[in-house]
Amino acid sequence: MLSRNKAIILQASPISNNNIDESDDIYKNNDIVEESVPASTEMMAVGVGEYDREEKLGLEREAANVGDPQAVIDKPMNITSVLTELQAIQSQGPKKYCILGTRHCSFLHQQIVEMLAYALVLSGNHLYTSGAAGTNAAAIRGALRAFQPQLLTVVLPQSMARQTPESQELLEDVTNVVTMPQNDDMPLDVASRICNSHLLSQTDHLISFAFHESKTVLEAAQEAQKLDMLVTLLYLD
Repeated sequence: MLSRNKAIILQASPISNNNIDESDDIYKNNDIVEESVPASTEMMAVGVGEYDREEKLGLEREAANVGDPQAVIDKPMNITSVLTELQAIQSQGPKKYCILGTRHCSFLHQQIVEMLAYALVLSGNHLYTSGAAGTNAAAIRGALRAFQPQLLTVVLPQSMARQTPESQELLEDVTNVVTMPQNDDMPLDVASRICNSHLLSQTDHLISFAFHESKTVLEAAQEAQKLDMLVTLLYLD
């Protein structure tokens, strides 16, 4: 490919006198060296092959559509994409993973989260999450299925008494539970941000399931990126 700053230079072969008309060679290169052809030579080229110098030859080319290399294409989340992500995660060896996500998680998405958590713990990774319903509860259920309680840690934003009855019942089977009773007087969203920051400080890779309106979860993902953590953010909408 030629550089943009380099001009195209064509050099014609020497013209011999053996039955070769000089005007033919000039005509072939007429559109390239038109400005440098002497006036006498221009007169010789007139009328060759009924060629009209003012007539356009129709050599215009349409601009190639190569697309935008910077464009980011949003990929919908499905079973295949999650399994691909899981395969990439498993190939990296045991690490500390944090799963956080929205409470408003459909049954299908909960199954995906549960399968992911189960596979992570089964592969020897340590899983961290919080105690909210939806995504986090599914992560706890999946990790418990692997029967390696030492590889699951649940951090609660407030005391155990502030959790819902369903969460308390689920957490009875969890060995490592960290509570934050000092946050009981705070609004839940503020306590959740503190809890999420603690979880990120303990882990290497964040996996989030969120909607575009999941403010607290998305803030955790942004914080993880600032900490140079690996972040896998899966949108449910």
